[in-house]
Parts: sequence; C-alpha cells; structure tokens
Amino acid sequence: MRTAVWLAVGIVALSGGANAATQEQIGSWVLNCPGDKPGAEPCIMRFNKRFLDKGGITGDLEIQGQGKSLVPVIALRGLSPEILMAASLAGKTEASIQFGGGPREDLTCSAGSSGYICAPKDDATAKLAAGLQGARSVTVRIGVSMAGMTPLPPQEKALELSGTNEAMAKLRIAGPSQVPTAMTGPMAAMASQSPEGMMGMADKMLKAAGYPNGVQQIQALMAKYMKGSK
Repeated sequence: MRTAVWLAVGIVALSGGANAATQEQIGSWVLNCPGDKPGAEPCIMRFNKRFLDKGGITGDLEIQGQGKSLVPVIALRGLSPEILMAASLAGKTEASIQFGGGPREDLTCSAGSSGYICAPKDDATAKLAAGLQGARSVTVRIGVSMAGMTPLPPQEKALELSGTNEAMAKLRIAGPSQVPTAMTGPMAAMASQSPEGMMGMADKMLKAAGYPNGVQQIQALMAKYMKGSK
C-alpha cells in the first residue's frame, strides 16, 4: 500500500514537471515559457541582461508578436495598477530602438494588463521586424516625464545581440506574447481629456491609493528607478 502511494506521488510530480515553466538561454536571449497548462500565459523572449531591476520592477528588451511579425519592444513590468494608470493619464514616455548604425525608430508606449509596453507602430513595425533578423547590436533609449514637471534624463543602453534568429524560431513555435492593442473603454475616454484634467485625475487617484503626495511622489519614484538602471 505504501509503495502504491509513493508511486502515485511520483506520477503526479512527473506530470506536474511536464507542465512546469521552462527557461532557456539562446545566445544573448532568454526564452521563458510558462508551460502547457490550460490558460498558461504566452512565452516571453527577453534580452538576458535587464536594464532595470529594482524594487520588483523590471525593464527589458523583449520580442513580441505584432500580427505575423516579431518585433522588439521595451517592457516595464511589476508596476502597480495605480502607477500604470497615472503614467497613462499624466505621464509621457519617449522610447526608441536603433539597430547598429541604422536610423532610430520611435516606439509608442501604453499601459496594459501585462505592464507598460513601448512598441513600434505603422512603418516602424516592418523596419524593426526586418532589421531584427540581422542585427548584431541595438541601442535602447527611454525617457519619462510627468505633466508640469521637469523631465527625467533619458536613459540609453547599447546591447550586443547573438542567437536572435534561433531564439525567434523557437518563440514562433511556442507562441509569443502579443503587443497590447490600443486603449479602449474608460481608459481611452480619460486619455482624450485635457492634460490638466488628466493630471488632476491621476493626482486624486494616487492620493486615494495611498500615495500622499500624488503625482509628485510618482515623479520621485521614477527618478529613483531610472537612476538605479544606470
């Protein structure tokens, strides 16, 4: 009887291991897949060195799906819902990606359920998708500011790439994370208001959520995180 119990435990452990998350490093990339359990999140392909990792907040160069293309994006994760909404309402993020000595391509940033994602739009999508395949290096640039406040100094990182095509081939098979779609519903309605109105809403919302200094406190937090990313 005891043997049968231990055998059952072993089978359960083995079946659980088959569905467990997997992480594989391919060249300069890390491919992280949560497993094949029902409802599992898509795989994440990110550069192996984070340009921000502080206080539970991470900043990565990731590869995500946009239609049939795989494109580079800048992903900030671990932000609270309040900070995400404040960033969408009263913040401004300028981000870009540049391969080798090529032109700098601007990204469009927006908050989603998975974090704050800066991704290419329109012509930049095709250019970055094509350039990614043969790129040996990339420069990532991001700057953040809050309405009515002095912008924070932009941060820039030069990254050496390797194993990109092999990692992307595996990502296509496993299924990539998708670039978030444009804001809809209440968030889209709020974003259409004047800068002063959005600033006021963000300030009230943050104070209600436990940030006594409202938007000013978020500016200080962003300065702290950006400084830590150097």
